[in-house]
Amino acid sequence: MLRSETSSASEEVAACRQLGVFSDDVFTSTQLNRSASVVLNRARTRPVTIVRNNEQFALLRRDQASELIAAVARLEETVCLIHGVSALKDDQEPSASMAWMRALDEEERASMVEEVLAACHRAGANGGWESVGDVIHEWRESALVVQSGALVDAMKTEADEQPLFRPAMPESEK
Repeated sequence: MLRSETSSASEEVAACRQLGVFSDDVFTSTQLNRSASVVLNRARTRPVTIVRNNEQFALLRRDQASELIAAVARLEETVCLIHGVSALKDDQEPSASMAWMRALDEEERASMVEEVLAACHRAGANGGWESVGDVIHEWRESALVVQSGALVDAMKTEADEQPLFRPAMPESEK
């Protein structure tokens, strides 16, 4: 951490350190202006907090910010999904974006929630939040197939299979 040149800056940093926003690496905006390379090098390894006029700013790598945004988006989608399952369980209508869940029975919805939560758990540990969206997408597509009746029609239709005969080999290949 850079040494503060004024006592007021030291007090400001001490107050922010108590908040523990990201880490113990708290810099004032003055320190950022005077020693940007030191602050940026520290932000390369972990997020740091920049303090200016009682405001706090997070400085972190773009890939970390992107991962946070992806996590929030997938967690929001997961909460909507769980809310929709809960509404159906209470004999209420789910939101329009989750109406497709009506095609699933209660056991399937429970399995879906378990799979989505397991994907969230894995993503929380290892990243890869797109896998949560993939699981939800697969369940949505399955529900839409059930809803369309295409699966029932396919199951009712008699198999139209024809046995394949071994093709005759030309004389030159024998």
